[in-house]
Amino acid sequence: MLKTGISNSEYHSGPELSSSIARKIISSSPAHVKYGLDNPQPKTPALAMGGCFHSLVLEPSKVESEFGEKPDQIDGNGPRTNAYKEAFAEMEAQYPEKQWLSASDYDVCCEMAESCLDHPVVSAYLAEVDAIIEGSGYFTMEGADCRIRPDYFLPDADVVIDLKSTQDGSKKGFASSVRTYGYAQQACFYMEGLRMLGYSPKQFIFVAVEKKPPYVVSVYTLRGSDIDRHREDMRRACQLWTQCKSSGIWPGYSDSVETLDLSNKFNSSSVTRTASMFGVSRPYVYKIIEAFQLETRKIGNEVRVDMHEFANAMRWFNEGKKDEQ
Repeated sequence: MLKTGISNSEYHSGPELSSSIARKIISSSPAHVKYGLDNPQPKTPALAMGGCFHSLVLEPSKVESEFGEKPDQIDGNGPRTNAYKEAFAEMEAQYPEKQWLSASDYDVCCEMAESCLDHPVVSAYLAEVDAIIEGSGYFTMEGADCRIRPDYFLPDADVVIDLKSTQDGSKKGFASSVRTYGYAQQACFYMEGLRMLGYSPKQFIFVAVEKKPPYVVSVYTLRGSDIDRHREDMRRACQLWTQCKSSGIWPGYSDSVETLDLSNKFNSSSVTRTASMFGVSRPYVYKIIEAFQLETRKIGNEVRVDMHEFANAMRWFNEGKKDEQ
């Protein structure tokens, strides 16, 4: 069963396999996963905003204790002064459980949350009394201890709801995000985990809220077939995780020389169609191609690029942009 009362920090510090790690161990390598586990990245403003937005929508009573606004000045000193930095460090030490946001970032979170709560579908679901909010679930698959934490689960309706902040909440734009960030794999991991815990989830719903005014909200679901096709990936990730944990060996890529099969693996699409599928412009596609030196082929008057390579490059490009924010 899902357990409530487990803090976000306690959950994320657990040793179990999560959906994000499962995706990475398949898409990258166990070596990449091990490095990430041994070298945790500091929390970014984007992560703090995401957490604050979630709490404002789902658990507003916790916002004051979990988040705080960074003051513009402390005793007349600005953020660039040593006096401010020392005083703010004392504030962080006094409230170690808090994540700190700038006043402007906090205002954006509040605007996003208000827009989200005004959406008729969202407000109807949030009115349900049987909801399990931020419940943590632990289960074992293929020998791997796993964990899930659905944002919002309605066990009577068998519906899982996941909040997402996004740059583009249109159908094309969010479909691109689903491909780029592996949201279908996440849905599969959560749905399978809930079944292992004795539930019968039937629908996974994304509530996408744009991060810029007017903070438009859209609500999407995925076809069951688009979720279920990732079951094998999930099992393979669990098997890899179990092998690495038991052996202490976290391999990278192959240790031998392998032949690249360019003819069969080049799942090409024209630049125009690629732009349409990912919800971006043609100049943006060319920008990604140039930035990552992706292989292209010209067939007739069409320039074609491999869809899988473009999706990975776009993900890396967007992650790099987030790190810069």
